[in-house]
Amino acid sequence: MSVMASVGAQPVASGIALMTQGKVQQEAASEAELLSAKVGKGVIRLRDGEKEWKAIYDRLYALGQIRSVTHNGSVVVERIGSVTKARLNEEGRVVPPTGFLGGAIDLRFMMDKWRSGFALEQADQYGKVQYSLQFYDHTGTAVNKIFLDNNQAVPAFRKLVVDFKAPVQRVVFKAEPLPHKTGAKPVTTEDVKELKLSWSELTDVHDFGRLLKDLGISREQSFELIGTDAAYKIAPRAVHVLFDEAAKSGQPLLVFVSNPGIIQIYGGKVEQATAAGDWYQVQAPDFRMALRKAGIARGWVVKRPARDGMITSVEFYDANGDQIINIFSRREKNTEETAVWRKIVAGLEHAS
Repeated sequence: MSVMASVGAQPVASGIALMTQGKVQQEAASEAELLSAKVGKGVIRLRDGEKEWKAIYDRLYALGQIRSVTHNGSVVVERIGSVTKARLNEEGRVVPPTGFLGGAIDLRFMMDKWRSGFALEQADQYGKVQYSLQFYDHTGTAVNKIFLDNNQAVPAFRKLVVDFKAPVQRVVFKAEPLPHKTGAKPVTTEDVKELKLSWSELTDVHDFGRLLKDLGISREQSFELIGTDAAYKIAPRAVHVLFDEAAKSGQPLLVFVSNPGIIQIYGGKVEQATAAGDWYQVQAPDFRMALRKAGIARGWVVKRPARDGMITSVEFYDANGDQIINIFSRREKNTEETAVWRKIVAGLEHAS
């Protein structure tokens, strides 16, 4: 069943339905609290802890084709593929898009933010049994969900669940509130000078996070301060324009969708981008994504220097200042961005 299937304009199916249903349910209880109450009725609680969760993901190769679903309340992304061995570059980083263990499923984990996991064996709205592993943070919000996408691996799925089943099943999950978000740090003239100097000396996009940490400022603060030659705002609708133009031109992308516990990355082309009711929908043969229009408050075009020339990213944020999606041109090592990508980005300034 495709994640992009819809009834009217409302997306419904594995990933999107779980997100939209979860948002309604969370008015009374979090998704993890609801699952905790269903333990023993098609729901099994898994053992807790980073060591256990890592071991579970290390076993996913045995499941064959799977679907990985990640959402952050504004974007839900689904990637279909099998787990294989990752390729690393000379710095020891995973070569995108060869995955957390390789293949199409490309994940980066922050398991210190995780709290619990469950295995589900339940019928969907069409009566078909779905097998999934679902992991949640302290607020009871889903971090990542892995769905079995073939029937042959059902015995392997059940064996994995038996091996990682928690010894105590009936534990009540109590969701914790989101931590209080501190205000923006007051920035001095010296901070701005250091930001601009350090920005100009960047040689690797991965160094940017360390720069922000050293200065103690947020990404959006840095964009506001750096000047419009390096970063400028764009309208929320630009996200649809970007994916539509990428689909028409065949421009390969790197798409990062994150929540506090995980980053899911897609590397490749998109074939279709449509506006459907409250959603923007994007798809390729083994990739589905939906963006909730109301969840996108603003976007940024960001240009940072690197060894291989300027790196341009397009980032979108919600009203709380949390990044919901980050998009780059997919390119080979030691090559510059394509002229096609830069033309697409240049056109976003006028999207409204």
